[in-house]
Amino acid sequence: MDKGSVIRKLKAAGAGKVLVQVPEGLKPWVLEFAGELESAGLRAFISVEPCFGACDIRDREALMLGCDALLHIGHSDCGVKACLPVIYEEYRIETDPVPLLRKSMPMLKGFRRIGLLTTVQYLSALGKASRFLRERGKDVLTGSPGKAACPGQVLGCDYSAAKEVEPSVDCFLFMGTGRFHPLGLVAETEKTVFFLDLESGKLSDLTPERFRLLKVRHARIAKAGDARNFGIMVSTKPGQSHPGLAEKAKEKLESMGRRAWILVADQITHEQLLGLKIEALVNTACPRISEDAGQFRKPIISVDDIGMLEG
Repeated sequence: MDKGSVIRKLKAAGAGKVLVQVPEGLKPWVLEFAGELESAGLRAFISVEPCFGACDIRDREALMLGCDALLHIGHSDCGVKACLPVIYEEYRIETDPVPLLRKSMPMLKGFRRIGLLTTVQYLSALGKASRFLRERGKDVLTGSPGKAACPGQVLGCDYSAAKEVEPSVDCFLFMGTGRFHPLGLVAETEKTVFFLDLESGKLSDLTPERFRLLKVRHARIAKAGDARNFGIMVSTKPGQSHPGLAEKAKEKLESMGRRAWILVADQITHEQLLGLKIEALVNTACPRISEDAGQFRKPIISVDDIGMLEG
């Protein structure tokens, strides 16, 4: 990250006081960076709230604190409307995937047309991987996302870059770290999904996970089918808030003879639901909530799943 460029952007936006927001992994670095902002004549406040992506901007807090701008580090702009200027500064990790791909080519032998995907942190790896694969006779495609900023980029709630090229590819190759995004890709597409883990250095085929994910989903729906009282979760995070969708879900459940309440929170946790006589949950916020379903001790379904409830 070019710190001088960040300071110039803030000053160009007329910022004198700024709220700095970073993901958990950058917190060890943020105090030093805030000091550099102050040395440049800016006043820096640091948000220590968890940050889950560009959908989770703290613009209202920045305004309440009297800041002129929010500096959101680590993610790219995904079009969330804000109540004051937001400077997005991506955090790119330079890495060379070619040695790992060279070692893993036997697994890709039967696939000629490959859809290449990653997250914002590893976008610089796309070009290197694409050149290497094309030199070995592969056709490489990177689709255009709906919310994300760059070709081939996915978000936890946006796999449109994959959907765009799905009819034209034999498989997908996701490069990155962590299983959240590639497993989301498995759930959202029907093609073979390979995961090149840039941290462990291994290429794995996650396609068999599709059956497990379907099994888990149908088990949740079956368990929710016995519930009479539903909580519909709405997040107040700007890019995750869908109250209109929640109201439609409530109408649909009530038309089926169920009781439904819309539950609102910033970060939705099990502890916030204690004391509420809710038997099942409907998630209208971040998909990651459903991945963490175990902590809620209740079945979590999506709005689309409501139509599959029995009774």
